[in-house]
Amino acid sequence: MRRASNTILRASPAAAQYHRAWLAALLCTLALCACGRSAESTAIGTQPWGAYEVSVEIRPSPPRPGHNEVVVIVSGEHHRPIYDALVSLRAQASDPWVQAIEDGHVGVYRRAVKFMGGPATTLEVQLQRSEESSAVLRFPVQILDAR
Repeated sequence: MRRASNTILRASPAAAQYHRAWLAALLCTLALCACGRSAESTAIGTQPWGAYEVSVEIRPSPPRPGHNEVVVIVSGEHHRPIYDALVSLRAQASDPWVQAIEDGHVGVYRRAVKFMGGPATTLEVQLQRSEESSAVLRFPVQILDAR
């Protein structure tokens, strides 16, 4: 009996090491899964607005009929954020303008916009900054067929 317990004790450190390695591998796998993209976005374009650069992304990817999150990024010289702009969006010329919400002072503006069915539509982005004229930029959007 004593001999069997010695065998178990000798095997125990190896088993513990195996279990630690298995646990570490499991934790690494879970950490990688947590860092994965939950909602990919589609970059639909970048256009100039005077001295500024305006980029638009839509989530989910690809855009679907119904409400999609639109992210507008406005940056200036050396990619510095423009955080005091007024950004409004609409998916059709007949729709009313809806104001995007500024996401901190980082030049990022967000809003859910309803896209109707159809293969292609145009997202209109209206921009205004104090003491400067406003502009409307148009970005083509490919909507996923709902069928």
